[in-house]
Amino acid sequence: MKKTFVLITLLFIGLASIGQQKDYTNIKFKSKTRHYSKIIPNTKDNGIDKELVTSIIDILSVDIFTEREKKELSNKIWLALSNPQKFDFVYKDYSLNTIKNWGVKIKFENPNFEPNPYLCEWTNKEDDFIYFQWVLTNILIYEGLLAYGDETKKVYKTINNLVMIKDIRFPYPSSSEYPYSYLNRMNKSLKKSGIIILMFENNFDFLVCKIEDQDQIIELLQNFHWSFAVP
Repeated sequence: MKKTFVLITLLFIGLASIGQQKDYTNIKFKSKTRHYSKIIPNTKDNGIDKELVTSIIDILSVDIFTEREKKELSNKIWLALSNPQKFDFVYKDYSLNTIKNWGVKIKFENPNFEPNPYLCEWTNKEDDFIYFQWVLTNILIYEGLLAYGDETKKVYKTINNLVMIKDIRFPYPSSSEYPYSYLNRMNKSLKKSGIIILMFENNFDFLVCKIEDQDQIIELLQNFHWSFAVP
């Protein structure tokens, strides 16, 4: 009975979003993965729960998102982390939208028409935490709570994608600056606003938060084996 109720609930959620769906008439979905994984991510034993996700969203979105928006986003992320198959089904459009260049033809590359991108990524995972980080990266970037720039010019272009600082005009980087040094310089100008930039130590992802929340968000993200620090 409980399983039937869950399926009916998911169906209604899916129907409710039909009006917002893309037109897939001319799109040929194609997966390179022959068999999807039937195992769900082990969030419990890895210390990942919905409360953790909610706390992260509260800090990164502060008062920019409404309480309802925060709850909806936390629900989406939690479902993507805990059950990628359901996430791809319930939030089909959202799932595809969070994948950069999905369905777009890029020179020298085959278009990505994977119909279940999160389930596919989970199926081809290297380990649970790499999948967890992948989920957070894609969704947080899509929502403007995370940015990426492996070159200084890219950092300059993407830093205003972060919703907390989207209205701040940042100076163009000098030719001698690297992403790390440029973000370090921008931190000095943001200090008076009570905001700080944190950068992923093993990559070029970066985010912003209030200075007073700095230690807490670093600690929360460490649960995902994600190490952020002040550049």
